[in-house]
Amino acid sequence: MAATSGDYQCQTLLGELLSKGQGAAVAAALPPREVAIDIVSSDSVQEDAIATEGDSVLHVVAAAGDGKRYLESAEVIYGKARQLLVATNSNGDTPLHCAALAGNRKMVARLIDLVAEDKSIGGGDERARELLKMQNKRGETALHEAVRFGDTKMVKAILKMDTDKQLARLDAKDGTSPLYLACSLGHREIPRKLHEHDKMLSYSGPHGQNALHAAVLNDKSEVLLWLHETSYEIAYV
Repeated sequence: MAATSGDYQCQTLLGELLSKGQGAAVAAALPPREVAIDIVSSDSVQEDAIATEGDSVLHVVAAAGDGKRYLESAEVIYGKARQLLVATNSNGDTPLHCAALAGNRKMVARLIDLVAEDKSIGGGDERARELLKMQNKRGETALHEAVRFGDTKMVKAILKMDTDKQLARLDAKDGTSPLYLACSLGHREIPRKLHEHDKMLSYSGPHGQNALHAAVLNDKSEVLLWLHETSYEIAYV
């Protein structure tokens, strides 16, 4: 239900977390709980309303859950402080990073849609792609976090907005590509989805390794065979 008056209260974990000085990392680790907090009675959300590690209120909500009330809370916060969606915490993470790291698939999709559907800022799709390309201090995008969590549907939701096919080519600072990460974690379906989306994606890994090395080290014969079939150039490095 959309917020229409000052007495609307967003039911989230936010109130308890902020009162204890806890941030997105803690919110992601706790089971969903509901604590009423009124963030709609004022015309704006204060940017300095932060928990630990520089998390904004949107970071905390994004990590806390992706049920209906969490999604509504994120929408209300965005409506009053759009800049918080691209704000970074002390790790360089955006709220989108936090949602993906916590495995909140619906929240990830909603945060992307909030930008893409925002007619007030213009160029919504382009802005959404810019959000997806934001890298934290490790050089990782939200796609890295989605791959790390291992949710194929969340990966697909992120790739859906990546119409210029750049995300899977962005490596972390240590050289880790989303494909390498997927192979190193033993995922079977995600590497295929990444390759289907962009056949020119990065195979890079840290310390001069590549996705083939990751598959060998993890004894993933199925992924190894697939890598041979789809990329002969890298298969014989």
